[in-house]
This record gives sequence, structure tokens and C-alpha cells, in this order.
Amino acid sequence: MFFHKLSQVQKVRLLALAKRMMIADAKVRIEEDAMYAVLRTELGLGSDPPTQEVFGEIDVEPFDDPFSRLLAVFTLATMAHIDNNLHQSESDVMREVAARFNMDDKTYARIMDLASRQGDLVREFEEFFEQNT
Repeated sequence: MFFHKLSQVQKVRLLALAKRMMIADAKVRIEEDAMYAVLRTELGLGSDPPTQEVFGEIDVEPFDDPFSRLLAVFTLATMAHIDNNLHQSESDVMREVAARFNMDDKTYARIMDLASRQGDLVREFEEFFEQNT
């Protein structure tokens, strides 16, 4: 992805938001855990974010440009869709983040659609991989 364009603060905050998304429905699925591990590696972060960053108030201040905002929302939406089960609590987190970015409904809907298709592709590849190894 384009994570190399994020600042270190943005990377840590994105990982904290991803963890929040992962645990939003109080049930961590295998797909979510795997995506979180990949995200942490892609962000170049060796450890989990501080607990207060995960459970505190949602702070999107570090995402101060359109690129980082879109990337953050897309990443979180993909996390929410990766298990093919968009839970209401995940949707609530997504809506709150998008609202804090003043994201319009059209952009939000497009990102959610892209993330849903991304989740489908990841699951399809995993099935293909299992059948061919």
C-alpha cells in the first residue's frame, strides 16, 4: 500500500484505530487478527500501540491531509470487512472517524465499497492458496 507516505505518528495512530476496529464487536476473528499483524508489519511497527491510544477518545488529529485521511478510512474499512461481517459496532467506529474527517456520504460509500471488494479479494486468494498448496 502507501503506508510509507505516513508519518510515524500517523502510523501509530492508524494501528491504534485498526486495533480498535478489530475489537469493536468484542470478537476477534482469525481474518482480523491476520490483517492486523500484516498491517503492523507494513507500517514498520514492532509493537502494539499504547492502550490509551486504542481505548481512549478517537483522535484523528495527526491525519492532517486528504491522502492520510482517505488511507486511514480505507484501511479501517478493510479491517471491518475482512471477515465478511460488518458488525454494527464496527460501522459506528467507521462513521465516527469519517465524521471527524468531515467526509461526505459519497466518498464514504465509495471507500466502503472498495474495502468490501478488497476483503472479498483477500478471502478469495486465501481459498485459492489453500486449494493449490
